[in-house]
Amino acid sequence: MQSSPSHTYSQSVDKQRILVVGKSKARITEMILFVLRDYHRKFDFTTPASESFSDAPIVIIESNDLSPDIITYQPHIVILSNMPADGKDTYSQLADSVSKCGVIIYDETDSKVKEIASKERPDVSTIPYSVYKHESQAGKAMLITSTKEKISIQLTAVEDLKNISAAKELLKKVGISSGQFYRTIASFK
Repeated sequence: MQSSPSHTYSQSVDKQRILVVGKSKARITEMILFVLRDYHRKFDFTTPASESFSDAPIVIIESNDLSPDIITYQPHIVILSNMPADGKDTYSQLADSVSKCGVIIYDETDSKVKEIASKERPDVSTIPYSVYKHESQAGKAMLITSTKEKISIQLTAVEDLKNISAAKELLKKVGISSGQFYRTIASFK
């Protein structure tokens, strides 16, 4: 079934709506779903091509919609990853549509995204992300935690290390601890 923002909103009005947009949306969403599945968390997932709804408390929405209709989702949390060249107006409108007490998680290495996210909005908090702190050992990336522990992961691309930061910030907001995140993301490919 084809999805539209208004249909998705009407089916998820009583759920926490989490929207992921931008050039890295698919990879960030893969990471989020991988961790949620590993901990048997109930969630719904929609893309422009398909949707499925259940009694899950949250819905993860991956959208490539750059039309003004995107604000119809009224997300509680939005991840703004690296912005397409023609996305400034849409990203601005989307950030303005985040629900009260909502959160904007944004790529602080993209100056245009940072500018949009930095605009003051009543009752909306912002969380910047960038390349996760890491080091390379024998061709493998090691995430460095806040306690200086080193977590070996399967990924080495800088963009993936940035996406890990976005996924981790979002998953904290839905109750996944840092320890849970590290245990699971270590096996993500």
